[in-house]
Amino acid sequence: MTQHETEPSEREKKRAALLKEALDRPGVREAMKVFRDWQRADHGLDAYRIATKVPYITMTTDHANIR
Repeated sequence: MTQHETEPSEREKKRAALLKEALDRPGVREAMKVFRDWQRADHGLDAYRIATKVPYITMTTDHANIR
């Protein structure tokens, strides 16, 4: 190992083991692909959501109401 490489923590090892176990089950890879595809499609709608937000109302006038 080099100076910048470190041994994975217990948490990282457990995560890797759980992921491997899950991916070995039938249908999990397909479900993850569907979810990733949905995330991409949903992210594509962010610009639309921003553009269709109810805008803030800004009051303007061409004169001052000073008495």
